[in-house]
Amino acid sequence: MKALPSLVSVALAGATLLTLAPEAQANIKNPNDHPDYVAELEPHANFVFLHRDYGLRRVGRRHYNDFGDPEFGLGFRATIELADPAFIPRLNNTVGISFGLDFTNCTYCRRDFTIWSPVTMQWNFFFNDQWSAFADIGAVLRTDGFYDDVWLDFVGMVGGRYHFNDDVSLTMRIGYPFFSFGVSFFTG
Repeated sequence: MKALPSLVSVALAGATLLTLAPEAQANIKNPNDHPDYVAELEPHANFVFLHRDYGLRRVGRRHYNDFGDPEFGLGFRATIELADPAFIPRLNNTVGISFGLDFTNCTYCRRDFTIWSPVTMQWNFFFNDQWSAFADIGAVLRTDGFYDDVWLDFVGMVGGRYHFNDDVSLTMRIGYPFFSFGVSFFTG
């Protein structure tokens, strides 16, 4: 498991280098030079490798670790565009509200599955016709099972997209609490 942070660092460095290529400067300074959309719909797969236990370690059939008990699952995220251009009017950026529902399963944890309900602000930057990046910051409600225990937690993630065309992109995000990989559909 110690190789995972190194692998993630290498992947992020590679994605950053790709977005900083000379041709990537083509659209970043042209506001509104990106897919025209109202909402982004994203089904994805999740990998959770960081946990916060809030002091709820229990002795019993399963043990819960902060790191090392990975969870895998599926989810769906929807982002509704709120501002275009956003905080920096001279750049090709948008802001939206993102919300979703994710289900993960942990074989070795004290619970069988977790339900996650994130709500974030998503700030998007469109570099060129193929590449965009974003940051998500907000909160998530995490539950063990069917709302037996509910916790409010922080969400902080960065991600990138490879756009096949104006309507579909491959999307990856990493941070706390998820690493997710999916496909985004831009609807207008």
